[in-house]
Amino acid sequence: MPIIRVQFFKKDTAKYISHLDLIRTVQRSVRRADIPVEYSKGFNPHSKIAYGPALAVGLSSDGELLDMELKMHIDETEFMERLNVNLPVGLGITAVKYVPDKAPSLTAIINAAEYRITCSVDTAGQNIGQRVEEFFALDSVFIERTDKRGRKKRFNIMPMIVEVKRIEVADGQVIIEVITDTGGKSNLKPTDLVAALERYTGMPFEETDIHRKRLLIRRGEEYFSPLDIYD
Repeated sequence: MPIIRVQFFKKDTAKYISHLDLIRTVQRSVRRADIPVEYSKGFNPHSKIAYGPALAVGLSSDGELLDMELKMHIDETEFMERLNVNLPVGLGITAVKYVPDKAPSLTAIINAAEYRITCSVDTAGQNIGQRVEEFFALDSVFIERTDKRGRKKRFNIMPMIVEVKRIEVADGQVIIEVITDTGGKSNLKPTDLVAALERYTGMPFEETDIHRKRLLIRRGEEYFSPLDIYD
């Protein structure tokens, strides 16, 4: 069966939709758009739609991904048009492409993500830019997480920061663009990064906006888009 890879944005009010609600919303939109999606067999059939790494509630994105197995081939432009008119405000498809039917899943190949983090902070009399640069130059910054069993684990987040692409301080805002490990065994939550940065600088961020720009396949020092990997 043909598999179509879909890139979509999630922003505005839609960024407050949980991953589970996103799945339900897409399923309803697919039915309304009369997209010929394939269903699993058995007593409780479900649409064969597989997502990339989940986006936390409150975060926006321009680069979310899903794979959808179809019963038949449908023109890519027609697919986008039919589904977009049936998606709610804040969700929209920006690109689609067919991938080989034996292609690895998105969660199996995606191992990095690029984020834009915008923090509002009182910069008066503070060299916040220097403090941020010092933070990213550190070899180790430890944070604590609690696993599903309630056990606390302490680990170093710095090896999970792949590349710092931009640090800018202007008009009471700190803007950081960074690529981090995502999914699999190494996964840095951007909220954990922000919390560690806030603790290091000693300056409370009044407001923080986190935007996922794209999901990536990292191979050494090179990055590839999961949408274009089979070109």
